[in-house]
Amino acid sequence: GGAVVRVREGRVFVKGEDASMRLAVGFGARVRGLLGAKRSKGFVMLAPCNDVHTFGMAELIDIAFLDERGQVLESYRAVGPRRRVRCRKAVAVLERFSVNDPPWFSAGEHVEITRKDGAGK
Repeated sequence: GGAVVRVREGRVFVKGEDASMRLAVGFGARVRGLLGAKRSKGFVMLAPCNDVHTFGMAELIDIAFLDERGQVLESYRAVGPRRRVRCRKAVAVLERFSVNDPPWFSAGEHVEITRKDGAGK
């Protein structure tokens, strides 16, 4: 079992919740993460990444560290400003603005990202 992130025709579904996803792979994009982003239900994937900071953030964020197989190594909810969270074994990070209702990832879950065209199942 585990969490599944499915990307189909430009829509992203995280644990059944409709969301948007932005991939941040360049150095500048990874450093920015959610900084300056408009609050939304979406999330950002930082890759490669194993170290996240919340300096300059005005809102709480949720963070999940992933290994190369997509397994969630560590998960944090409602991380406040001026924090640094890292997981040395992680290769990617998912982060979003904290919300009360929608579910978030838990350590041990597997995140599967399928391509937009549905290939790679």
